Amino acid sequence: MTNGLKILLAGFLVAAPLPGQDEEPEATVGYLRIITDTDLVQIYIDGEEIGYSPIREKLTLTPGWHTVSFFPSDFKWTHWTHRQRRTIVNVIESGTHHVLVEPGELAELDMEWHAIERRLAEYESSQRIGGIVGVSMVAIIFILLARAL
Repeated sequence: MTNGLKILLAGFLVAAPLPGQDEEPEATVGYLRIITDTDLVQIYIDGEEIGYSPIREKLTLTPGWHTVSFFPSDFKWTHWTHRQRRTIVNVIESGTHHVLVEPGELAELDMEWHAIERRLAEYESSQRIGGIVGVSMVAIIFILLARAL
């Protein structure tokens, strides 16, 4: 092979892109913007506190699914009754979101603290109604027993 042909062939090899070289490098991070309806509420991502709302900057996260919550993942409820625990679990679930962060993309999440306040108000209301019904039932039973005697 002549020197000119060798130089020409070498030029093609150097100038030719390697497999995968012409593609953009894959992003290794994604971004999350959290929007809340209430200020000064703690925000947790994957169980770690990241600060208080509002979180003004976009957050840099590894791509994948993340859990974003108003509540810590190790919330203690050992001193609650079974019924109260069920309500607390419902409240925590309403304040917890699962969000997919894509590589190189910005995900946005709207979190509503007021929805949790409404759920707690509903619980308190049901407790009052339950108490009224319970007292009424006991009174009816006493009346029926008194008539039977």
